Amino acid sequence: MISQPPAYLRASNIYLFLALIALGGAVAYGILQYQIFQAETQAIQDNGARLATLTETVQKAGGEFKQFAEERAKKQADLTKKLANILPPDENYTDLTRQLDNYFIENDKVGNPFFQSSLRFGKGAAAAGIAGVSTLPVSMNLEGTRDNFYKFLNFVKSSGSLETGTRLMDIHSIQLNFKEGGEVVKNPKQEINFTVEMSSYYQTPRIAR
Repeated sequence: MISQPPAYLRASNIYLFLALIALGGAVAYGILQYQIFQAETQAIQDNGARLATLTETVQKAGGEFKQFAEERAKKQADLTKKLANILPPDENYTDLTRQLDNYFIENDKVGNPFFQSSLRFGKGAAAAGIAGVSTLPVSMNLEGTRDNFYKFLNFVKSSGSLETGTRLMDIHSIQLNFKEGGEVVKNPKQEINFTVEMSSYYQTPRIAR
């Protein structure tokens, strides 16, 4: 007859078995928690990197937008200034006189002279058929070479463009006077006296003067 182990041995074996199960469960739980911790740590790092990238992108976009806004504001200011030069808000005799004087000074060269002997302004009036625009009559007596005469015609013709920023003008009539010997078409340096009747344009003031 096989003898049975004492009762205390059987109980200790049961406790040991239960302890091993508990230990195994604790180890498995610990490994699971560690894996969760590692995953959360990696997620935090990934989110941090993502946040840094987004922050850099936002800062770069903000800088580019600021530069774009500044350039656009500058272009708008330049355009407004050019438009004010091309079609000023009033007669603006002073600026027109200065503009013409500068043109003649720049083109008055030794051997190729150009001189404005007189400048007269008439009374401004509303332009026919153009709402909000008025004309300022201008009369000039000029002395210069045939070459400078044609340059002046091109100067007036190109006025009013954004490229030149020159006040808008047009010529109504030209009276030419040649010195002794008459006109010599083939001579670009032939000196000519001529009178120009023209108009310069401006915005009609809202308040009548």
